[in-house]
Amino acid sequence: MSQSETGRPGMLGLFTAMHPLVDACSYGVLLAGGVTWERVMAYNAVAFALQLPFGVALDACPGLVRGGLFAGTALAVGGAVASVLGAGGWGVLLAVCLGNALFHLAAGKHLLEEHGGRGGPIGVFIATGALGLMAGKLGMGHAAGIWPWVWAGALAACGGWAAVRWNGGEGAQGRGARRAAMPAPGRDDGDGVPRMAALAVLGGLFLLIAWRSWAGLQAGMRTAGGGAVLLFAGAAVTLAGKAAGGYLGERCGRGRVTAASVGGSALLAFACDPAWTGAWLALLFVAQLATGPVLSMVYDRTGGRGGAAFGLNCLGLFAGSLL
Repeated sequence: MSQSETGRPGMLGLFTAMHPLVDACSYGVLLAGGVTWERVMAYNAVAFALQLPFGVALDACPGLVRGGLFAGTALAVGGAVASVLGAGGWGVLLAVCLGNALFHLAAGKHLLEEHGGRGGPIGVFIATGALGLMAGKLGMGHAAGIWPWVWAGALAACGGWAAVRWNGGEGAQGRGARRAAMPAPGRDDGDGVPRMAALAVLGGLFLLIAWRSWAGLQAGMRTAGGGAVLLFAGAAVTLAGKAAGGYLGERCGRGRVTAASVGGSALLAFACDPAWTGAWLALLFVAQLATGPVLSMVYDRTGGRGGAAFGLNCLGLFAGSLL
């Protein structure tokens, strides 16, 4: 039984609020030190690719999840403060990227396992990242000396509240329920699919994640000169699509929603002109729908190991950015 099933609130709302603050702090540090291909590559490699080995480690040592979450929050806060005080070198960038990875992974693992691998809640958590990146970009372009303090202060306050709630027993109760629900070693994964077949499906899902990452970047480059209105509308549609996709997958089928989303991302990357604003935004919404369903399927194929599932998803995003 999860936290939400006991009648006590889980951590979904709090982690969803912290997500854009972590991303704003991290992206702000990247922008403050200058955007070069070396710094962007380091940002993506540390913040995304490292989540898989960290996730495997947290699955093996679940007692470290809470420490990873709060260490990641502290590094994001400290990096934003150090950057605004003038320390914008490689050390600060790598520290804040490490914090980004630890927060996302620990929160993502916790939420996947707390909600039994459902796509809806994890999609809501991921959705607010688009707001954080937009806030980081806009904040560092206007009043750059003020906004990092705002993000860092709000994140520190949320992190403190998360610590109070977790220490109040919610984290321990959820961990006990999740351990009971974990499949025994050697069992078929999730719905009776043999292990080798599950690994093949997992490989296909990884390629799908990489494809969607690449297609999303292609679409983003095509809208680079679209202006502020398209930027804000795109961020809102992205959030709505990611948040809705997991719940839509639960109702209509994860495979169906994912297939429709892949088709939308292909049209977005290759066929639809950003000047066709209505069609563009509609396809952008459809392209985001697969986020929750795909993560839910990856969770099933990893045998309910939230760290490995979330880390593999992020590695796929990183791989897609390299294509």
